[in-house]
Amino acid sequence: MSKSDGPKLVTALFSFKGKNNDELCFKKGDIITITQTDDGGWWEGTLNEKTGWFPSNYVKEYKAPDSGSTSAKMSPEKSSPDSPIHQTLNRDIVLKDIVDSERANVAELQGLVNNFLQPLEAANVIKKEEYKQLIGNFHEVLETHQRLLANLDSALSQGPEARVGNIFLTLAPKLKSIHTTYCNCHPQAVCILDRYRDELNDFMERSGAISPGILVLTTGLSKPFRRLDKYSAMLQELERHTEKNNPDRGDTQRSVSVYRDIADRCAAIRKQRELALQILTSGIKGWEGEELNVLGDIIHVGPVILVSGVERRDRYFVLFPTTLLVLSISARMSSFVYEGKLPLTGINVVALEQSEEIKNAFEISGPMIESITVVCPSREERQHWIELLSQEQIAIRASNLSRSPTSISHSSSQNSKLQAAGAEHSSSPGNKAPWSLASFRPAPPIYALKTFGKPDAVDSCRSTKTCNERQFEDDAIILRVIEGYCLSANARFTVHSGGCRKLLKP
Repeated sequence: MSKSDGPKLVTALFSFKGKNNDELCFKKGDIITITQTDDGGWWEGTLNEKTGWFPSNYVKEYKAPDSGSTSAKMSPEKSSPDSPIHQTLNRDIVLKDIVDSERANVAELQGLVNNFLQPLEAANVIKKEEYKQLIGNFHEVLETHQRLLANLDSALSQGPEARVGNIFLTLAPKLKSIHTTYCNCHPQAVCILDRYRDELNDFMERSGAISPGILVLTTGLSKPFRRLDKYSAMLQELERHTEKNNPDRGDTQRSVSVYRDIADRCAAIRKQRELALQILTSGIKGWEGEELNVLGDIIHVGPVILVSGVERRDRYFVLFPTTLLVLSISARMSSFVYEGKLPLTGINVVALEQSEEIKNAFEISGPMIESITVVCPSREERQHWIELLSQEQIAIRASNLSRSPTSISHSSSQNSKLQAAGAEHSSSPGNKAPWSLASFRPAPPIYALKTFGKPDAVDSCRSTKTCNERQFEDDAIILRVIEGYCLSANARFTVHSGGCRKLLKP
């Protein structure tokens, strides 16, 4: 029998396959080490180094077999190379290292703010707006890490009962939010650092930074996401030295994957923004027409493969609020080349089923284009593209609807004018109006059509209006002469219904 103060063991009555990543999978007969028991009917336990939740009614208390029995199935959790005392000591050491490194991180961030960023704002070396772009939400990053440090200091005093994994897991949504925002703004900060390199370098060295001063500022501003990359490894080391029955083991294990995902997400965002900035600033070969910034902000950019039969072409999609831009890379990999653009209002986007030949693909189709098969690097990226394209199309439709009352009233007024003009040529009620040459007259336009790619077309029409008025008057005189002749001839040959009845009487 296990000791009362030892780990609690249970044996599985049935097999269980967890559906979520925080649930434990086991087979009937497996022996599980309990870490937490909850009144809600779910317990947490460890099996084969994996900790997760499972229904408590799937297990029963494990009773050790008689000493003479050799056929009983022993728990794999009993064969640990380290004793519980050893593991506890190692965990305390790892925990202290985590807290010390976080304290050093906060001190470095605070030093950058006090010694350089605040004086830089007061010195007016760069514009106020550029200073805001340079630091982004750096102060919010500092405040969040100060909060994390305070929680870790509090946990350190609790000894073996410290719930460090729970602290990291609880604070993960906030850390993800502030670091996502910071990484989204950082590429713009790099541009400002490059633009004012000499001025910022001189300021930093005058403020006490070692030479080159610009490197101190660059390193300090990149510290938040470099620190973020380390949390997953630190938590994994903490998990390795956490006992199988420790209540914090499950949260520690889950926080490893959570912080790995956060770091990967932030790295992808930085790469996205850097690529978008490169497209906007370096120019595109073959691009003609308006400036790119007229299309709006870049929402998303990424590599795709366009498939046409057996041919595959590497391309980059660049999504703007109303336009999807298609680019390729030049032969020397030095610049982007314009391949075409698609208005979002004229396309349909549909996910394609997975096949041996094509995976992670969606199709773009429309009345004015041939169908395009787009292959993405991953299933997640495909779903992201489909969602973004659909969202922007919905936004465009909503924007058009918000402007529709004005256009509808304008069209209605035009239609009423047309109806009034037609009424002038109609006969009295009950009699059908005779046909006249006026039917050939063109109706006034309901809306003005602006020539694509020629923004000055309407203005040029206005400028030539005076010149053409006399020509229009001459044409109108000729039209009235012809119309008068046709109407008189029509009157001679028109037989009204009343006359017809008289002729038909015997």
